This record gives sequence, C-alpha cells and structure tokens, in this order.
Amino acid sequence: MTLLADTARFRTDDPDDLVRASLACPICLRSDDLEWHGALDGYDPSVECRCPRCEESWRVYLDPQQALRFAFMDAS
Repeated sequence: MTLLADTARFRTDDPDDLVRASLACPICLRSDDLEWHGALDGYDPSVECRCPRCEESWRVYLDPQQALRFAFMDAS
C-alpha cells in the first residue's frame, strides 16, 4: 500500500470552500464528502484525508500559517 502525500495549496485568507478544495481526492478530485482529521500540533502539521468513494487515503502537509487557518475553519 502506497501512502499518498501532498502539500496544501491555499492562502490563509482564502474562503473555507477553497481550503476544502485543496484537500481534494487525488484520484476522483472530489472534496465535498471527504473524511479528514487534522494533526496540527508539532513539527510537521498535516491533515489526514480519506475519500469514501475511492477508498483512498492521503496526507496533506501544511505550513504553520495554513495549519492555523485550518484550525479556525475546523473549529467553526
């Protein structure tokens, strides 16, 4: 099993929809029904994602500002 990894591509002032789109499934490109869990603390913040349609899992790495932005989105 190969674990897919990516780097987030959103700005900290982007709307929530664009932040979610940056987590889109690398196989089917869906972002509306993803399951995700943020690992935002520590040295290498990331979001672990899973697509229920493709049954694929991947991790998206964030820079510190993106992790903070994601934490605010997650809390709302």
